[in-house]
This record gives sequence, C-alpha cells and structure tokens, in this order.
Amino acid sequence: MENFEDRINQILLGAAVVSIAIGLYREGSIYGLIEGTSICIALVIIVTVTSVNNYYSEKRLADLLALSEKAEVMVFRNSDKPFNIDSEELVVGDLFEFRQGDKMPADVIMIEG
Repeated sequence: MENFEDRINQILLGAAVVSIAIGLYREGSIYGLIEGTSICIALVIIVTVTSVNNYYSEKRLADLLALSEKAEVMVFRNSDKPFNIDSEELVVGDLFEFRQGDKMPADVIMIEG
C-alpha cells in the first residue's frame, strides 16, 4: 500500500479509471477497456517491481543490523588461555578479557585492570 503514497502511482490509477470510463462510454464493452486496462497492467508491474525491491532492501538492512550487533569476546572458561565466543553465548561466571575500544556486551564486574 505504501506504493500508492507515491503521487505518480496515484495519477496513473486515476488515469486508468478515467480512461476505462471514457472508453466504455464512447466505444462500448470490449474496445473501451483496452487503454484503461493497459494503464492498469503498467501500474501493476510498477507496484510489483517496487515492492520486491523494497522487500529485498529492507531484508538486507535487517541482516546488516543483526550482523553489526554480533560481537566476539575473549573468554577464560575453565582454562588459562582465552578463546573467542559470540557475545550471545556469554553465561554468568564467564571471565573475559577486554581491550581498548572493545564494547561490553553484558553487565560486568571488573576484577583487575
């Protein structure tokens, strides 16, 4: 429906209705529908292409936002050597190392620094 907020699509829809009405009045049933129907077909193509493009661009944007929220952290979990895990896998009791510029993906208590 957001495609019909565009002024050009509103004008095309109005032109199609007027063309169908005038065509039916002047030429009768079948031949009066040709111009109006062709405008409607063009409008359907425009709306379909625009909707598909908007859908895929919004999907790509959502994927990028989800990807930007992911972060890896260095965790000491039952070992002396740190290893990388996704920040969504953090659990209570994890010790992790952070460096300058790192973002904290959770509430933390700083033990040493």
